[in-house]
Amino acid sequence: MFYFLTKKILKKLLIGILVLASMIACTSQETKTGGEDPNMVLFRENAKVAQKAFDSFIKNDLDAWSELFADTAKFNSPILGDTSSTKAAARKNLEGFHAITKEFKIAKVVYMPSVDSLTFKPTGGVRAFVQWDNVLLNGDRIKAKYFAYWRFNSDHKIVFENQYFDAGSYIKLATEAAAKVKK
Repeated sequence: MFYFLTKKILKKLLIGILVLASMIACTSQETKTGGEDPNMVLFRENAKVAQKAFDSFIKNDLDAWSELFADTAKFNSPILGDTSSTKAAARKNLEGFHAITKEFKIAKVVYMPSVDSLTFKPTGGVRAFVQWDNVLLNGDRIKAKYFAYWRFNSDHKIVFENQYFDAGSYIKLATEAAAKVKK
C-alpha cells in the first residue's frame, strides 16, 4: 500500500513540475517579445523615411525629398571642402549629381539602428550602408559604396544627415563622362 501511495504522489509531483515548467517557458517567451525597446520601433518607422528619401532622390523628385526633412535640418556633405549645411544647399548638391548622372539605382541597402555611443542602446536614428549601381551620361556604369546616418524629430522628419562616400572621385568621373557626351 505504501508503494501505491508513493507512486500517486510521484505522479502528481511530476505533473506539477511539467505544468510549472511550461508556465515558466511561456512567461519567458512573452517577456522576450513583449518588452521591445521603443527606440527599435522608432528605428523601423524612421528607416521607412530614409527609404523614401532614397526613392525621391532616385526619381529626381526633390520636392518630395525636401518634405522628409525639417526646415532646420543640418547636413554634413561628403564633398571635400563643402561647408554648407542647409537643406537648400543639400538640395543643390543633389541637383548637381542628377546633372552628371543618367540613372541612379540601389543595388543593395542595409538599414541599421543608430546606437548611443556609451550605452550601445538604440536611439531611434538610422544608419544605411548602400551599394549604388549608377549609369553615367555616356552609358558607363559606376558602382559606389555609401554610408549615411540620420537623426529624426518626433514627427519623423530628418533633422540631421551625415554622408560618407568618395564624392570627389564620383564627380570627377561623371563630369569627364558628361564632357565626352557633349563632344
